[in-house]
Amino acid sequence: MGDKVTDSVFIFAGPDISDLSFLKEYDLSRCCIIAADCGMKLLNRLGITPHAVIGDFDSMDAPSVDICRVIRHKVEKDDTDTMLCIRYALDIGASDITIVSGIGGRLDHTIANIQSLSFILKAGAKGRIISADEEVFLLGPGSFRFNRRDGFSMSLFSYSEKVSGLSISGAKYEVESTDIDNSFPIGASNSITEDFCKISFTDGTLLVVFSRL
Repeated sequence: MGDKVTDSVFIFAGPDISDLSFLKEYDLSRCCIIAADCGMKLLNRLGITPHAVIGDFDSMDAPSVDICRVIRHKVEKDDTDTMLCIRYALDIGASDITIVSGIGGRLDHTIANIQSLSFILKAGAKGRIISADEEVFLLGPGSFRFNRRDGFSMSLFSYSEKVSGLSISGAKYEVESTDIDNSFPIGASNSITEDFCKISFTDGTLLVVFSRL
């Protein structure tokens, strides 16, 4: 199996989740699949053999090397298992990284995975975390367009100290060239009211969260 599989990588992390039906909208057959340690349990339920399984295997036994590439790390390490998978994905040339089930379990792991999105962004790639009820991603300065998602809220937070020149149109709460900072959650629980929403900003890093209502 070669190192470079595809530009799009899906990393399956913990925790275990009961409903995996939301993954039907993604063509996983065209993506490189990596399991972060116990994320292998989700792939077993889906009947998917990953390109690689990476971690310290403190929560499950390492799978057979005859099944896929197994990369074992010691338990005492600086990187989380998910971050190890992200580094591997970037090393094989991934430009679009999706972390499956990286939120909703332990709070420290959720925060670590959101911080990992910043690492992906700084590496020049796109990153997001998806679950049955959430999609989370970070944006750098620019202009963006998002289609309406019925039954979902849209929240915008300043991940950096400040986001400058933020404009929002096509949403319930609209603003024009305003600044937000990371000391007050003024962008929580907005919603897209038109067919699509336009967001732009000139400086900072914006945390975007779509949550099922």
